[in-house]
Amino acid sequence: MLDINTLIILAIVASIALGYFIKINIGIFAIIFAFILANMAGLSSGKQLALWPLNLFFILFSITYFYGFAIANGTLNRGAQHAIYMSRHFPWLMPVIFYLCVVVFSGIGPGHYAAFAFLSPLIMLIATQIRMSKMLAAVIVYSGACAGGFNPFTLGGRVVNGMLENLNIPAPLALHYTYTYAIGLSMFLAHTAIFAVSYLLLRGYRIQAVENMARPAPFTAEQKRTLWLVCGVFLLIILPALLSSLLPASTALKAASRALNPTFLSFIGIVASLLLKVADERKAMENIPWSIIIMICGLGMLINLAVDRGAVDQIAHWVNDVQGEDSRGYGVVYIMGGLSSAMSLFASSMGAVMPTMFPIAAKIHTEHTALLFSVIAAFATFTGYSPFSSGGALVLAGVGNDAAESRRLFVQLIVLPIAIIICAALLLMLVLSLR
Repeated sequence: MLDINTLIILAIVASIALGYFIKINIGIFAIIFAFILANMAGLSSGKQLALWPLNLFFILFSITYFYGFAIANGTLNRGAQHAIYMSRHFPWLMPVIFYLCVVVFSGIGPGHYAAFAFLSPLIMLIATQIRMSKMLAAVIVYSGACAGGFNPFTLGGRVVNGMLENLNIPAPLALHYTYTYAIGLSMFLAHTAIFAVSYLLLRGYRIQAVENMARPAPFTAEQKRTLWLVCGVFLLIILPALLSSLLPASTALKAASRALNPTFLSFIGIVASLLLKVADERKAMENIPWSIIIMICGLGMLINLAVDRGAVDQIAHWVNDVQGEDSRGYGVVYIMGGLSSAMSLFASSMGAVMPTMFPIAAKIHTEHTALLFSVIAAFATFTGYSPFSSGGALVLAGVGNDAAESRRLFVQLIVLPIAIIICAALLLMLVLSLR
């Protein structure tokens, strides 16, 4: 009979495969497998429930609930419309403005999934009006969301930091200019480069100006209050952490940074939004991505079981054997980057790939740990353009009911990630060979 560690690894693979082929949330299968295998491993009922990654759940729930108010009352969408309207007389600049709008939208807190879902229809609609390539529009939405959505103060960055904390990497080390920052910076640079190349190849500088573009309606009183709340919460999150990194000897700043954590501040923002009646509570709750939360936390149960039983150590040991004794080599970086890209073709980068790959990366003997985490995260998002992945599917959904355009973009979104991976791998090899 197979040992428990082998069964856990097979369960992770089976959860992803079943979720993809049967079109049922990966997390549901992962939860079932986690309970079955935890029973087989002899874990008590209390320890089985403790496998649920509670910190990740609260991060995802609190941040998306808070920003759900800004999405429900149209504040973020209205802000993007005003930014686009201001660039109407400079058609060559419009794709750049679109990209910056998506970066800011995802970067101030709601994360990349919110940008996929809520800005894709708007960008695709304007792309039709100005005769801009829908492929360029897809790059603007997807790469813009990834570029902004993984900084340490937004949803993606907080989830990444939560995953690192689960790996027993101390929070200050994970947050202050190391792994989380490295991942966020890598995402921004890589996806901005993808946008820049796409802008030139797809001739974004030759689009037509929009004639008689209607001026967006001004912000309502509720939307103005929402803007103040979003800015206030964002500043309270970023300032203590930033000042603490600049003044590491200050115990007061360290205490403030710990106390004013994003989860707590998001709940303060939720209460303030309810008291100020900026939007309907039920509509705000509809913007909580429950399917993503179940996927990440459900798979997290299996990952935590794998860590507890030593399955992750076994995989890391195998990778270390393949790499050999040279911890300075980059072979393991290429291996892990290739694996994350392959997984992300059919599964969510943040919901499935990172939770699976990060625990393995933490156990690998290498001098390039920050680079390893960054490559795993970045290469996972490169193939996330695939229409079979959650990100690509949400971008494709923004096209609407145009069947011909949807088919054309569907094919392009299959080809694009392959081209990106090849170019990125060659560029990575070139850069690392010069070090």
